[in-house]
Amino acid sequence: MTKVFRADPALIARWADAWAISRGAASPVARDGGIYIHVGSEEQVGRYIFPRLDPDAIRDLTARIDRPLLYLKVCAEAAAVRPLLPPGWEIAPPGYMMTAPVSAMLDRPADLSPNFALSIDCDGPIVFAGITDSAGEEAARGRIVLLDDLVVFDRIRTADAYQRQGLATAIMRALAVQADARGLRAAILCATPPGRALYQTLGWSLHSHYTTASLSP
Repeated sequence: MTKVFRADPALIARWADAWAISRGAASPVARDGGIYIHVGSEEQVGRYIFPRLDPDAIRDLTARIDRPLLYLKVCAEAAAVRPLLPPGWEIAPPGYMMTAPVSAMLDRPADLSPNFALSIDCDGPIVFAGITDSAGEEAARGRIVLLDDLVVFDRIRTADAYQRQGLATAIMRALAVQADARGLRAAILCATPPGRALYQTLGWSLHSHYTTASLSP
């Protein structure tokens, strides 16, 4: 029997709070049966997050959305979300909510090649990690948001020229060290398919599927 992953609404709400802090968006509010975050960027007006599949609320909301760049995010598989969408809506590549104990990342090798340098910067509840090459060019980066007793990993990226050199793992470990030093023990992130494969090797587990949909331009 296929396991059904059901998200914890309270955990997803806290993740949404941290995501808004990380991206400089408005604070999340309860709206239309889900959680709404106003982003206000050229790429995204806002997003509605549903920690649970709510067919009636999703059908009602999507029937009233008449422009692109307002995104629907549902903690469910695409196959469950697709039948609820009106004509003209598209589903993006899948996402995955994943959780892990911070300690899972602390056992990873800490050594970087002499060709790279690691830096850590803080801005309020956000901790940034960056890796530069010998020319000072960015090779990898990432951040965490510290939210009470939860740490939210976000925007973990490795430049194309530096893929498969362990830099994302180094970023994750460096950020985990920062979280651990502050007494945080539980972590969550939203992963892409390639990211999921990496994070599983670092001790992360699937918490729920995460489907994105929007009205086609």
